[in-house]
Amino acid sequence: MKNINIAVNICTYHRNDFVEHNISKLLQSKFFDLTDRDYYGKLHIFVIDNGCELECHDGDFLHVFHNKNTGGSGGFQRGIEEIRNSNIDFSYVIFMDDDVKFELDAFYILYDFLVNVPEQYELNPVAGRMFCLDKPDIQYTAAEIWNYGDLKHVEYMRKITPDDYCYGNVVYDSGADYGGWWFCCFPMSFVRTNDVLPFFIHCDDVEYGLRCGRAPIIIEGVHVWHETFDKRQTPIMLYYDTRNPLFVNAIHFPWLDSQAVLNKWHETITSYHVAGDFVSEYYVIRGMLDFLKGLKWLKHVDSERYHRRLLNMKGNKWKNAISWRVAEKWFKVKCRKVGTKSHRS
Repeated sequence: MKNINIAVNICTYHRNDFVEHNISKLLQSKFFDLTDRDYYGKLHIFVIDNGCELECHDGDFLHVFHNKNTGGSGGFQRGIEEIRNSNIDFSYVIFMDDDVKFELDAFYILYDFLVNVPEQYELNPVAGRMFCLDKPDIQYTAAEIWNYGDLKHVEYMRKITPDDYCYGNVVYDSGADYGGWWFCCFPMSFVRTNDVLPFFIHCDDVEYGLRCGRAPIIIEGVHVWHETFDKRQTPIMLYYDTRNPLFVNAIHFPWLDSQAVLNKWHETITSYHVAGDFVSEYYVIRGMLDFLKGLKWLKHVDSERYHRRLLNMKGNKWKNAISWRVAEKWFKVKCRKVGTKSHRS
């Protein structure tokens, strides 16, 4: 049996009720019960508040820090830095959304697995399953298959019944690429030397999981309830959902057919144009334009300030007509010069 210490990394932004409830629930667990010999002291909570509304705290097991609004990516990165600097010998880090609902059993089952994990799987992440918040007995996904951006879900929309869902049952070969950060546990040996790319929001978990390069383990009972993504789509999200997958594929799959990438982007902007949704169309165009600036730009841009600027950007029929042609020409020029590898610069 291994000596395991877990850090929970939570980023929050103006969701005080959710995160305070979740902190309170965790603090009532066996991990904070002095009389419990198995679990006490084995879990620390790190909360990064991008809204700077929670009271800062740095106690024995609960740590709350204010942070500028660098999105979920920047918040989780700040959490990583605080965990690294804590002088505590952590074994694993759980990345967890602030607005999930969970059972404490999820943490106990995960801990019990980690203290006895087979040696060949010690470096694999553990992906928490995601159940639908509005349909509590439906599992939305167990883990994710990136599929170059055409996302597929493992055990998609599975109906959960007591007869076929066995708490503690471990699946090592789900075929998944990564786990979403509604709940995903990484070994500290990976977290110690790997930072989160500053995507602001969306696809940071994809890139981090692909970079880890080890298939996530999934366990029945290690799950949370979370709002599904179709209920969260806004025009500004289209910007990040355009730009960030382009970066992910350029980093991890630079051999992808550039013409196919361009065609897919064209189809997306055309669909919004035909619908007369010029705001959404512009954000998809802007996402491509900013992707073409490269990773060096991404790593140095002030993400908080740029996000505020994005919120004030407006597209229209004529502006979009010019912008998409500029983006297309720039894309083709870069591809002709040095191939798709140029997008990694």
